[in-house]
This record gives sequence, structure tokens and C-alpha cells, in this order.
Amino acid sequence: MSWSKPPIDADEVRKLSERYGIDLLEAAILARRGISDPNEILYYLEDDLQYLHNPFLFDELEDAVDRTLDAVAEDERVLVFGDRDVDGITSTVLLVRRLTELGLEVEWQVPTGDNPYGVTREIVEEFAARDGTLLFTVDCGTTSVDEIARAAELGIDTIVIDHHNPQSERPPAVAIVNPKLPDSAYPFDGLSGCGVVSKFCWALAFAATPLYKAPVVLLQIRPANDTYVIEAVKLENLVEVDRLEENVVPGMVSLHETRLGEFLFGNQILVYDAPTQKRMLRTLFGQGLDADELVDLAPEVARVFPKLRAKSLLALRPNARITRYRERKPAEVDLLLALFRAYVSKTYPRLDAEFQPDLDLVALGTVGDMMPLHNENRILVRRGLEAINALESGGLARLLHELGLSRRTLTAGDLGWRVAPVINASGRMGEPETAVRQLLSSDPEEQRRLAERLIALNKERRRVGDEAWKQVLPLADRSYAEHSERLVLVQDESVHRGVTGIIAGRLARHFKAPAAVVTRCEDRAVGSMRTRGEIAATDFLERFDDILIAWGGHDLAAGFNLEWPRLEEFTRRVRELLPTLTLDTVSEPPVRIDAELPHQYLQPELERTVGRFEPFGQGNPPLVFLARNVKIDNLELIGREEQKHIKLLVSSGPVRIPAVYWNGAQELGKSFNADDRVDMVFEFGKNFFQNTETVQLTVLEMKTGNSR
Repeated sequence: MSWSKPPIDADEVRKLSERYGIDLLEAAILARRGISDPNEILYYLEDDLQYLHNPFLFDELEDAVDRTLDAVAEDERVLVFGDRDVDGITSTVLLVRRLTELGLEVEWQVPTGDNPYGVTREIVEEFAARDGTLLFTVDCGTTSVDEIARAAELGIDTIVIDHHNPQSERPPAVAIVNPKLPDSAYPFDGLSGCGVVSKFCWALAFAATPLYKAPVVLLQIRPANDTYVIEAVKLENLVEVDRLEENVVPGMVSLHETRLGEFLFGNQILVYDAPTQKRMLRTLFGQGLDADELVDLAPEVARVFPKLRAKSLLALRPNARITRYRERKPAEVDLLLALFRAYVSKTYPRLDAEFQPDLDLVALGTVGDMMPLHNENRILVRRGLEAINALESGGLARLLHELGLSRRTLTAGDLGWRVAPVINASGRMGEPETAVRQLLSSDPEEQRRLAERLIALNKERRRVGDEAWKQVLPLADRSYAEHSERLVLVQDESVHRGVTGIIAGRLARHFKAPAAVVTRCEDRAVGSMRTRGEIAATDFLERFDDILIAWGGHDLAAGFNLEWPRLEEFTRRVRELLPTLTLDTVSEPPVRIDAELPHQYLQPELERTVGRFEPFGQGNPPLVFLARNVKIDNLELIGREEQKHIKLLVSSGPVRIPAVYWNGAQELGKSFNADDRVDMVFEFGKNFFQNTETVQLTVLEMKTGNSR
């Protein structure tokens, strides 16, 4: 194993520590990971839901909300159609729950058996025959142009809630809510499908408040020498849509000669400390101004946040958290804006405390679909894990119990390695409806029975996957050579449709090249493609749009299908295209050391620092530490048969810490011996055994101090 420890600037570390109120070790890790943008650092240091992006930044979200409210008013029949993977299943469950709460008659469907990905004409026509009028597609639909056009012909409106890469032509939906649309104003495109659904659910809750579609102006006036500074922000659905700042000399102009007049007209005007603001307004524009319509936020804020009682905005500014994440000092109206948004969140619990329970499914969908743990995904997953660890009942709680995970504090790693694969297996084995029913069920006995079925399906998926790997690998070897060691394309009718993605992923890692696996489902060839970043999978498939019946996905993972007789044409065109195709080089990077620990840091309290950077996962790997001259106090070979692993006790002072070195036995006697002092590269984590959690290091490399 090779590792590197990039140099960092000591002054930068000190400034990060001082600005954000964190210790030097945490600041050093941020610096070494290149996390210096305040808007990025925010998501490592904060977990309040108010820091999530406003859902109404999606251009067509308000259209989606209004159409849904119309359906509620007219008691329409609604269908939620989702994908068969963990993200699609959690998306379906979450939306069905929330629409049902609104009183809608909700049906749901996911692709079962060998049915293709995405909504089909048959599903649309069957729904129309049942007098359905509103269709939601979740974690799919962005590329379903013909199917949604057919729905429109039959009088069905469609709302697409998705996160997959769009194609050049968009479906004729009432609304498409997708952060990956090229003209989207939403500031983060890494949401899972379930994450986008949660945004829609939040917006539905907001629509139940008196603030929905009600323009609001936040006004703040302050004296400045011989003038007054007028600051105002106009909001719609809590989104800033306009802003002004003017310097006005008292008595020199009328209200209507400034922008403020048109800014305030017809809007609700909120201020902080109304008596003072009214006095300054009358000083500026005379007694003829009716300032009695101003609404004072100060008493309302003090009611919700008692510690802020009798404090001015100017007094609040030095300690306001918002100041940490701005390159320049925020204006007083920015503080008023932050206070107002926080006040709204706490005043309407469905936007905050009652919204968090939705995030258990969001965390599961985000981690299971391998979304990047950057930006707001960090808050969504962190708070979602809190919701999961607080579960006492429900389908997910029962599944965790059956998996033996109900008595431990779960991490994102547990979701990714232990929970998501079980739910994914239901879709891979043709029974995604089992997972949907299990998560929706309120019957404890049904929850148990369905959880056991999910676990059985996962075991079957493993068996089928192992058999397929043995079958496909020789074919892949030949394909890799035939494609000049640049790509793998395998077709085998014996491969179960549900494991094509798993096998393609294993092939991509094995050959370090893009890989596609194709099998047969009735009269269609159905395939999955995986890459490590050499090329975007959807960009590759777009080149065959004229012969593919359907295709779509992400940059690293995509699916496609075509008529079986055209498979030979597809494979021929792939061979012809390959010499002209530019594939980016993807190399295995060395393990990056996040921090070299002084001896006093190697103790259980390191957990606090590690916790700051959790959750770990896609785009945010676990922290890796280096500790030198560490003493091996105890060493034991472990493993059921070959004893390939090592269990250790290590220390660099008075505290001894357990550690495990997977496959480390081969280094014993070469790189180190028992009782040596070693340089150790490791991750800090937990071990759960007999209902007890203890600190445990995972050693990545260990060598005697003079051997490197």
C-alpha cells in the first residue's frame, strides 16, 4: 500500500481554527482535504435543518405542489410509480405516506419480475382505465417522453420527481422536479431520488402555512452619519427574489421617489423592533407615511428563542453563526432574514421537528444509491441516521431488528453495507413490492414476515450473483482482449436480470475499464453499464439512442434495453466506436493521510474529531491517521481457518486501544513483529460485540519505525 500526506499551510490551519471555533486537528483535516470554501465547511460544522436548500428553488416545484393540492380538493385517484432499487423503493414509500396523509386515494407500483425500468405505456393505460388522473414518477420519469405523452393523451397529468441525467427531449409533464436539469436553479445536483421526494414533501407542508405564495418583505433601517441606510429583502416561499439597499437623506425625497415604495407596495412588511423602525421611517418620509402596517418580529422571535429577548440585530451580529460562512460581514437585514427563516421552521413543526422522521428513508436512499456525501446530503444523512437510531416501531425498525442491528448506533457504513443491499435484493430478484409493503406496513406480524422474506431474497441474490460471476468472467476476459483492453461487453442469456448491475460493477473494478453486461428478457436485450469515471455511462449510451428502446441513469451507472435481434448491431457499433472514444485515465490513488497524530491524541476522545467529519461514504472517505512509534502491547492471530487477520492492543502512552489488521498476518515477521514499536496508518471506528460498542482502530498499514 502507498500513502501520502499532502503538505498544508500552518497559517491557513490557524485561521480556520479561529474563524470556525474548531481545534487545530479538525482545522488541519479540513485543510488537507481541501475544504476551505465557507459554503462547504458549513455542512461539516452544522446539522440544523434550516441550512438545507429551499425546495422552491426548483423551478417547477410550485406547479407540482399546486397540482397536488388540486388533486386533494377534487379527491382524484393518484398513482405513485417508482424504481425497483433502494432509492426508488424509499422514494415510493415516502411519497405514498405523505400523499395518504393529505387524504388522497393513492395507488403505487414498482417494476416487478422482468418488467423494464421506468413507467410503461401499459401501466399508463391501465391507470387510465381505473379513472386515474394524476401520476407521480419517483426516481424515474425524466427520460419517459413517449410514456408521459401517452398519459397526457389519456387525460392523466404527470409529476416527475427524479434525479437521473436528462436527455435532450423532456417529457410533457405538468412539472419536472430534478436537480440535474441543465437550467435548474437548484444549487446542488447530488440529491438522491428520495432526497428530491423529501423536498417535495417539505414543500407540501409549507403550502399548508399562511406563508405559501404570500410575498413578504423584511425591512431594516439604520442610521449612518447624516443619512439612513435602508435594506430590504423580498421573499416568496422563503426564497429571496429581490433585494435593495439605499442611502436616503431625511426630507430630501418622498417614499415614491425611491425603490422602497414599489418594493413595499402590496406586501407584508416585517421588521425587528417596530417602534424604532417606524420612527426612522417617519423621520425619512414624514408623518404622512402610514407605518402602522409594519409587523414586529422581535416579540415573536423572543417567544421562540427566549435567549434573544431584548437584543438588537446589531448586538446579535458578532455571535451569529451566519457570520462564519460569509466572506464579508453580513448586513443587518441578512441577520433578520436568518432569524425569520429559523422562526418559521420552529413555528411550523412539520417543517422541522416533524420533518426529521422523513429523513430515515432519505438517509437510506442517499447512501444506498451512492450519492456524494457533500453539501446538504451531509445534513440529510446525519439527521436521517438520528431518526433511524431513534426508531421504536415500523417496518424499517423491524427490518433492523431481524438484521441484528437494532441495539447499536448505526452509521452510514451500516446503511450502505448491511441494510441497503437487503432492500436492493428485493428489486434484483423481481420482488421490489415486498420491500415497499414491508416499509409501509403498520402490522407487526406482517412487518416481521416481510422482513424475513427480504433477508431470504438477499441470500438468494448472493447465490445467483456468485454463479453469474463464474459464468461471465471467462467471457469477459475474451471481450476485454477483443476490445483492445479498453472496455468489457458481455452478453449471456443465463445471467439473471437482477444481477447485471452487480456483475458489471465487479467487471469494471476487475478490469479497470467500463463494463456492460447484457441478458435476455423475453424479446428484449436488457443491460447494465458501470464505469469508474473513464466515461459517463449515459454519454456513452446516448450514441446508440436510435436503436435503444430506453436508457438512462447516472455518470457511473446506467441501464438500457433494446430489441433482442438488434443486439448484434449494438455490439458491432460498440466495436466501431471504441477506437474514436476518449476514455479518461482513472488511476488508483494512494491512501491520503488526513493527520499525523501526536501521541496524546491517540485515545478514545479522538471519536469527537472523527464524528465531526461523519457521515462517511461516497465522496467523503473515512479519516485516515498516521501515528508513529506506537507500541504493540498484545498481538493475536484470528480467522476461522487460515488466521489471516490480527487482533491487537496498541498504545502510545498510558491508554491502550484495541485494533484489528485485516489480512495483516502476511506482514507479521516482515514489516513488524510482536512487541515492536511501529508506524501505523489506521482508521478510527467502533466494534459492536455482545450488545456493547467499543472503540477499535482498523489498521491499513503497519511497519517498524525504521522500515519506511
